[in-house]
Parts: sequence; C-alpha cells; structure tokens
Amino acid sequence: MEIEEFLFNMENHSSYRQQMIFKTAIPAKSAKYGNLDFKLEPELTDWLEQKQLKLYSHQAEALNAIHKGKNVVITTPTASGKTLIFSLSVANAIARKRAVTALFLYPTKALANDQLKKLEELNEVLNGRLRPYIYDGDTPSRQRPQIRNFAHAVISNPYAFHQYLDWHQKWDRFFRNLRFIVIDEAHQYRGVFGSNVSQLIRRLNRIINHYGALPQYILSSATINNPTDFITKLIGKPVEVIKDDGAEYGIKHLILWNPPYINRYKLKKRSPHQETRDLLVQYLKADYQTLCFTLSRRMAELVSMWVKQDLKHHKLDYEQVMSYRAGYRPLERREIENKLRNREIQAVVSTNALEVGIDIGNLDAVLLSGFPGTIISTWQQMGRVGRTLRPSLATLVLFEDPLQQFLGKHPDYFLEKNPENAIIDLHNPYILKGHILCAAAELPLTLNEIQQIWGDQGKIIAQELRQEELVKIVPAGLTSSSPKRPASVISLNTAFTDIIEVLIQGSLLETMSIPQAYREAHDGAILIHQGETYLVEKLDLKRKKAIASPIEVDYYTDALSTSEVTVLETLLSKDIGFPLFFGEVKVTEEYHSFRKKTYDEVLEILPLNLPSLTFITKALWIEIPDEIVNRIQHDALDFPGGIHAMEHATIALSPMYAMCDRWDIGGTSYPCFPVDGKAKVFIYDGFPGGIGISEQLFKKCDSLLKNVLDHVKECECKEGCPSCVQSPKCGNENFPLDKSVAILMLEELLKK
Repeated sequence: MEIEEFLFNMENHSSYRQQMIFKTAIPAKSAKYGNLDFKLEPELTDWLEQKQLKLYSHQAEALNAIHKGKNVVITTPTASGKTLIFSLSVANAIARKRAVTALFLYPTKALANDQLKKLEELNEVLNGRLRPYIYDGDTPSRQRPQIRNFAHAVISNPYAFHQYLDWHQKWDRFFRNLRFIVIDEAHQYRGVFGSNVSQLIRRLNRIINHYGALPQYILSSATINNPTDFITKLIGKPVEVIKDDGAEYGIKHLILWNPPYINRYKLKKRSPHQETRDLLVQYLKADYQTLCFTLSRRMAELVSMWVKQDLKHHKLDYEQVMSYRAGYRPLERREIENKLRNREIQAVVSTNALEVGIDIGNLDAVLLSGFPGTIISTWQQMGRVGRTLRPSLATLVLFEDPLQQFLGKHPDYFLEKNPENAIIDLHNPYILKGHILCAAAELPLTLNEIQQIWGDQGKIIAQELRQEELVKIVPAGLTSSSPKRPASVISLNTAFTDIIEVLIQGSLLETMSIPQAYREAHDGAILIHQGETYLVEKLDLKRKKAIASPIEVDYYTDALSTSEVTVLETLLSKDIGFPLFFGEVKVTEEYHSFRKKTYDEVLEILPLNLPSLTFITKALWIEIPDEIVNRIQHDALDFPGGIHAMEHATIALSPMYAMCDRWDIGGTSYPCFPVDGKAKVFIYDGFPGGIGISEQLFKKCDSLLKNVLDHVKECECKEGCPSCVQSPKCGNENFPLDKSVAILMLEELLKK
C-alpha cells in the first residue's frame, strides 16, 4: 500500500484520536558525485565498475584526504556509504604494499561481522591479499596465533583490545606494520564509555609507538555538533572533518504520534507502549517490513510479546516478529539480522543495538517507541529506512514525560536545530586511575610518558597508585604490582569499578554496574529475555552476584530512590540573574522501594533493603534568591512543591543540552539546604568523578530554564502531570508538587 494512502486510512479510521500531531515529508535527494586525485589499484577500479559504483562527493573527498596522510572523520548520515571509504583505503594500501596492516574497531560484534563480509568481498578482488579476520572474545584460541601472524586486516572491538594490550608482544608483526586504525560509529564513544575508550586509545597509541608505527585514523560518525573537538579528544590527534553528503535518498514520511488522553481532565495519556503495539500491528497488516526501537531491553521483549499475541489473535503469522537486544548469543543475533536482511521476517523489536549501521536491508518503516534521548540517535534510528530511492515511513511515538512532550510541541527542534555536542571527559580521576594502572601493566611507564599523555593529574594519580602499592618502580619505569590483571577488573562501561554478574540456574546471563543492579537486579526485580521472565531472588553485593530463576508474570518492576548532596568544592560560579554554581559534590542515593507495574498501572510498592550508594561527582546547582523565596512564602504558596516541580522539569529537559541518557544524570532540590539555609536545585552526573554533563548544563543553564518555563506553561494540565512536572523516577512519589509555583519561580529567576 502507498504510504500516503496508508496514512489517510489511519486518520479516517474510527479508532483514530488525533494522535498524529505532526506530519511532514522529507524530500528525495539526488546524488552528487566526486573524483579522486589519485588512481586506485586496477583491481579495485575494475571492481567499482563491475558493481556500477560511482563515488559520491563525500566519498571522493575523504579518500583524497586519506591518500594525503590525514586523519579523517566522516560525519555524513546513515547509509551514505561511509564503509566503502575506509574499506577502499585499506584495500588500496594493502594492494600496493603487502606488509601493511589495519585495525578495525567497532562498538558491537554485529557491526564487526557486517564489516567482515564486505572485506571478504574485497579480499577476493585482491586474490587473497587482504586477509581479513575477526579477533575478539568469540575467536577460538587455536585460531588466534594464525590471525596475529597472518592477517592484514583485523576486525575487533574496544572491549577485546582492552584485554589484549598487555599481550602486545604477540602482536609484534601486526603493530610494526600498522598503517590504519578504523573506528566506525565514533559517536557511540561518548559519556563514560567514550571517556574510557579515549584512554584505551591513548594506551593503544603508546604501544604502537613502541613498535615504531604511526598509523592514520579513519573514523565515521553520525552528525554531531562538535566533531573536531570530540574526535580530537577521542584519539588524541588532529583530524579533518568530511561532512557534505553527496548520497541519494528517497522520500521519507515523518510522523510524530502522541497518545491520546484517557480522561476529560487531561491528566493521563494512554500508554505509549500500547500505542506502539497497535501501530506495529497496523504496519504489519499493511505489509510494511518494520524495525521498532524501544528505550529498554524490557520493553523490546514486552512489545514483541504483545504484538505476537495480537497477530495470533488475528490468525496472522506471529513468528514474523522477533526481538533483538544486547545480551543475546552471537549466533542468535546473526540469525535475526540475516532474516531481516533477507525479508524472511516482517518485524524486529529492538533496543538501540540495531541503531548503528549494520546492513539489515531495505526496510519499509521504522517505529521509535519513545524519543531515544538525542537528536543524533533519532536520526540514526530513522535513518534505518530510506536507504534507497524507495519511499519510507518513520514514526516517533512520544512518551508522557516533559522532554518528549516538548518535542511534540516544537518538532522544529530536531528537524532544524544542530545536533548535540558529544561529551568526553579526559580528566575523570576514577577512569584515569584504572587506565594508568593498565598502561603500567602493558609496558613500564616513565615520568615523561605520564606527563606527556596525562599531564600533572597523571603524575598525582601515579603517586596514589604507588602509595596503594598497585605499582612499583623498576629500572624501566613504573610497572603494575596489582594482585589481579588490571584489564580484567577495569570496565569500559562505567566509572564504578564493581561489576555484578546475573546468574540464571548457574549460567551467566549478563553483567551490570552496581547502580544498574540496584535498578534492575535487586531482590524481587523482574528480568526479561526473549519473552521469558525471570525473578531475581537475591542480589548478593558481597559476592557481586544476582541469582535469578524463571517465572511467568505479567508485570515488570521499577526501583525508586532518593538522593542527598553534599558540596565538597565550588569550581565555577556566575550570576545570570540568579546565582549559579558548578563543582564537586558527594551524592548519597537510597534505593528504598520498587514498584510492580503492568503497562502504566502500579500494582504494588514493596520495600528494598540496600546499602546506600555513595560517590563523588560533579554537579551544577541553582540558588533561589531569598527575595523570591520570601515572596512565595509570604503569599502562603507551596514553595517546597514549587521547587520540587522545577527540579523535575529541569532534569527532564536537560538531555536536550547534553548528549546523555536519563540515567546518566540525577538531581534533588532543597527548600532549605542544611549548610547555609538557601533554597537550591542540584543536577549531578550519575558517575564517580563526573563526565562533563553538568558542566555542559552549567554553560547553557539560562537557555535550558527558558525552555523549561515555556514547556510547563504550555502544558494543558492545571495542577501538574507526567507531561510537565511529574517524574517516573521520583522516589517521593511526586509529592509535594506545585506547577503554578514552579512557573512563578522560573518567571522570577529569568527576569533580568
């Protein structure tokens, strides 16, 4: 069915409740081609002609820059042919000089397998000279020596090379001849993960320099607002940005879908999960092959299960729907990817695990169940359709939270505005400490190296490691004396050092950080895998294990917490009509209870008995001037409810200004801060040491609060609802809250 006809039928169906609040068509785009300033090897030129591949303008520009020896990052949209750029660069260099090697790093194993297929095709073109292999945790031990000694192109991931660097002697031949390091989907390396990977790359550069190589970096990324600064921080080297896209695209119909209110007081909307469920069924009935993105692993499993039930009820093939997320076995993921690519199944419900550019064929529709948190991720996910000149459909189902309702009223925000800045923190002491210890285990560290790579902060951390007897001095420098291999205990995914193993009937299901375990693997929590539900019977923090068992339930769980903040040091302050501060704080989070929920209905609230989670991080805090507080209290208005509502709304819209997930930040408010009696609102980074989120918000707080005020005033409710000032994360059950006082307070703060 034609998409225009399909949308017309939906809008005129008896069940339609004006959910389609925005509709537009992004026009098709013609191709723009370019030329090379050099000649590819004849085999590759012939291959391009046989495949009838003409180089887009950005592909030719990037290949020319790489040929001149520059480090390059390509920031064009999804499906613009970025893979061909680095594949051709590597293949051409190896065709000219057999000894050349190249390292390809991918954030996921799915992408690594996808790249292997493309390099294997070029390997045939070069009569076996490319020799591409995947080398990661799934590679059999017996094959590893042969790959290290034979491969010219090694495909891996940061997690694997984090473990391999202290065995660098085994990579002697490969490192000595290393000409290229390719990093795909570089925008994925942001926040805590990116801050860790940036230190891993510095360790990798150090090892490569030891073997006398000086490779070029070739990176690809989604469109971000600060590519030069971000990539330079990531790899520690200058880079040239290629951003003008020459690829062609078909027309894309873009829909914003807002669930309807379910009562006349406009206090509650229908569940967005149920709207997603119904939409996906409609897309499948229209024979649209669809990829549905959800915001959590739990919802990927639930939506898939619900849609299968609906299809079965309508006597349709429910086996045409599968779920997909991180944590599945590699063979299971490959099978789902291949079935989608070959159109053997009609729908996949996925987390953002399929957001990145693995080839999954030419889909008809993409359905986003909730704003994925950033403009970048939104366009990445919507970019999974429209990869050819065929028309496509992209739908964003809005949740009830303030950020998503703001976007519903201001669609130009992600249609016209620049994407966010990608954040990396090169100075988080908790992250640095782990990587300096790893570096000392890989190759003795000299004071000059420490100063050159990590500066004065590195020297201080090295001294701390000496005092803790984790490193010792040898003639060549500092080396590790840790009782454990540092790489085995340092995680790339967190600044928290403790990791929890989730065990089901004695088998490892997954691992998670302590805060994630507090949220998802506490006693009584429900875990879901491929539609199967598991009950967490015991979270053993001493043994760092969560024990779970299979169970059939029709609910899921949410943990609730409250937090206390202590200011340790004020680092920055300014007056923007009110006092604003940034600094170091100590956060104490108390996970006190959890809810059992079905859809959006709370079934039961049960207590939790978990020790406090305490860490030192960075925060910004807004100080409410006494004259505003006194005026509100003089009028006998609910000041505690107003500052609490302001806190919720400000935290909710913060991801617009700092590329982060809602779990990456926390916050709390004080009508009367214990130390000085001032009213304050805190927003803090949810990781030890901080990763730059609150600092970014400090710089943009004035603009943030203006949008918060506009949104709260625009909301149709009278007393406050989940679309403006209520928070699903609130450990105080959204009490007290006063929307009108929050508006009054924001208006007073923003008067200049």
